[in-house]
Amino acid sequence: MLVQRVISTFKQPASIVSNRYTFSLKWYLILLVAGTLLPIVLFAGAVVFRLSNQEQALAERRMLREARNLAATVDREFSNTTRTLQALAASENLSEDDLESFYSDTRRVAETQSTWLTVILLSPDGRQLLSSSQQLGVPLPPVNEPASLKKLVETRQPVVGDLGLGKQGNNLAFPVRIPVIQNGNLRYALTAVITPQMLASVVDKQQPVEGEWTRTVVDGRGVVVTRTLNPQRFVGQQGTPSFLRQIGATNEGVYQDQTLEGVDVYVAFSRISNTPWTAAVTVPIQDIQGPARRAMWLVVGSGLALLVISSTGAFLLSRQLSRSITSAALAAEALANNQYPQVSSLSIKEIVLLGRSLELAANLLSQREQERTEHLRHAEAAKEEAEHANRIKDEFLAVLSHELRTPLNPILGWASLLRSGTLNAEKTAFALETIERNAKLQTQLIDDLLDVTRIMQGKVRLTMVPVDLVNIVVAALETVRLTAEAKSIQIQTVFEPHLGQVLGDSTRLQQVIWNLLSNAIKFTDKGGQVVITVSQVDAQAQVQVVDTGKGIHPNFLPHVFEYFRQEDGTTTRKFGGLGLGLAIVRNLVALHGGTVAADSPGEGQGATFTVRLPLLEG
Repeated sequence: MLVQRVISTFKQPASIVSNRYTFSLKWYLILLVAGTLLPIVLFAGAVVFRLSNQEQALAERRMLREARNLAATVDREFSNTTRTLQALAASENLSEDDLESFYSDTRRVAETQSTWLTVILLSPDGRQLLSSSQQLGVPLPPVNEPASLKKLVETRQPVVGDLGLGKQGNNLAFPVRIPVIQNGNLRYALTAVITPQMLASVVDKQQPVEGEWTRTVVDGRGVVVTRTLNPQRFVGQQGTPSFLRQIGATNEGVYQDQTLEGVDVYVAFSRISNTPWTAAVTVPIQDIQGPARRAMWLVVGSGLALLVISSTGAFLLSRQLSRSITSAALAAEALANNQYPQVSSLSIKEIVLLGRSLELAANLLSQREQERTEHLRHAEAAKEEAEHANRIKDEFLAVLSHELRTPLNPILGWASLLRSGTLNAEKTAFALETIERNAKLQTQLIDDLLDVTRIMQGKVRLTMVPVDLVNIVVAALETVRLTAEAKSIQIQTVFEPHLGQVLGDSTRLQQVIWNLLSNAIKFTDKGGQVVITVSQVDAQAQVQVVDTGKGIHPNFLPHVFEYFRQEDGTTTRKFGGLGLGLAIVRNLVALHGGTVAADSPGEGQGATFTVRLPLLEG
């Protein structure tokens, strides 16, 4: 059908086919170019936009970090001033109310601080008791900035006041006040009146961030205290209204604003700890957004240029493609008319290959037929495998019914004899021992079934702790030792000293070792030997159980760990069991992140089972 549809398409007159393609192909190519380039350009633009946003967010975080650093630096200066005042307040002259001697102390301290205008001792009600810049006894004006004094009286904590003009001159300054507590009462307020030059020297020493415009520190009223750009012009003036709103609403943040010079900037600000003051860092918007805008215009401009160039190329190429397709269509029409197709020499390789498409279509149909046959063969094989699996399950159910019924017969028989009361003491003991042995056997069969059910449903729960494999092997040996002695089987152990621990469930790991030992003893004839070795191989602990028993046939070796698989019916009748032990071993080992492998030279030559578990580091 595919071949017939292709042939019928090309049976139209060559002139019609030629007109149809030559008329519209150039527009198809132009649209194809546009449809290819535009998503790329849009994707590139989206990537640039996303990266720009990320870069802007990074710049904002960097600015905010610098604002916090600036606030922390100013806070350290305030703390240094506070500690100096506290040291001065600890003077014995002040505690003894010897203001004349304390006046000398204040002058001596003020001379060591170049940016301090004066040191003032105030009473809590605002009276100046002395000033290091005035002669002792000279009448002094009341406190210049009462708001900070009022806050000190209320909180009894150090306070930084707002910037203002001193009453003794025209110098701008701000107070740093500490309380002087005597006998639990607020006795004085000790104040250092400081010029903005102190903070200016600190701010100027800060390493600027890339593109930084200015750094500013404002007091609690939003008045500029220090500024790295034009300080002589703006110190003492309030910040912009939008800046005042921002610092009044939150302790820190980043937003867009205009500086006092009218420059568009990003502003990052942070409140100075324990004060109403704020530190701010500004960077021009152009320095942050400029690279992103240039990159976006570069992407858009490049995309438009590529679109124009590609569309011109597509238009020129369309004429050559039109001629090539017309030639290929004539060749297909000749093939449909049982004529030899004449494909003219073309410069486009893909159009030349169109002349061979009919032959390839026929080959494709033949190939599909072969694939269909192969699929049928695989389906038959899968069906046979499923039937084989069902037979294995049927055999397992038969074995299960036999194995569950086998221990019940002696249990019921001896229980009946015990009920009759005709057995002597020796027979009674033998009956009880037989009943107990068969009950344990049936319990083990049921436990195996329950374990398989839990494993298949994924409900096995492990308590993972560091354990010593040697102790687990020794415990498993104790449970099988009597069975081995009953068959005169010698069990030999080889333990590597100083073996590390593994992470595992000790009960489940003992179940693994017990299953392997039980299998080895069950399939080893009387007088045989079982060797169990515990050693380290690379970064894993290895437990290896080697027996001299009946061995494993090479054909059955790949299936030895599968559910419901036993080598043959004779094995079931001779040795008993459900054939689930090794499947349980494989799953429990896998849950511990380990591996288990079986090996046997052949029947009658014994078998080797190797378990490897990852050792804990250290």
